[in-house]
Amino acid sequence: MATKDRPKRRRPVSSTRERVIQAADRLWSERGVRGASLDDIARAASVTKPTVYYYFADKSALFTEVVCSVLEEHGSGLRGATRPGGLARERLVSAVAYLVKARCSGPRLLRDGGVALTTDQTSQARSAVFRHFFSPIQQILDDGVRAGELRAHDTAFVTQALFNLVDPWTARDPLPGGRHATQLAEDLVGLVCDGIGA
Repeated sequence: MATKDRPKRRRPVSSTRERVIQAADRLWSERGVRGASLDDIARAASVTKPTVYYYFADKSALFTEVVCSVLEEHGSGLRGATRPGGLARERLVSAVAYLVKARCSGPRLLRDGGVALTTDQTSQARSAVFRHFFSPIQQILDDGVRAGELRAHDTAFVTQALFNLVDPWTARDPLPGGRHATQLAEDLVGLVCDGIGA
């Protein structure tokens, strides 16, 4: 469901396969992977269960495709929100605000699990997380360190710490203390960049 805080899906539902992916994303986001069966997904996509199996060998194949598709879509938005050229801190605020507003289900679905993945599927999903989410944030930090805006640090560690700080707020509505996404992003980035010392 699109609200003013959650951007609408950009891709039109142009194929049966895409309808199945979007139905799975929506139902699994609402109910969790264990809470929505392939029958539920087929009904929501207005197709038969054999049609789901025509496109996806099993639940794990559909799960992998949903996670990778969602991450790719939101990764494009994240890269757009963090274009090079500004100060690292401003780019980080923009990135965190995007992540809070987008409410991307991919990382949460992966973390919560609920379906056994093959080694290849796990690798594919982790690669999508790294490529579409982790890498753009780490690039901002690397750029900031090179420009002397940020203190030299292990940027992979800082990126993971920042994601851990952002994660609880990506599914919250309303945000704490009546903040909007940009205020929350400024607070979280300030905590990472400035710490809490006097």
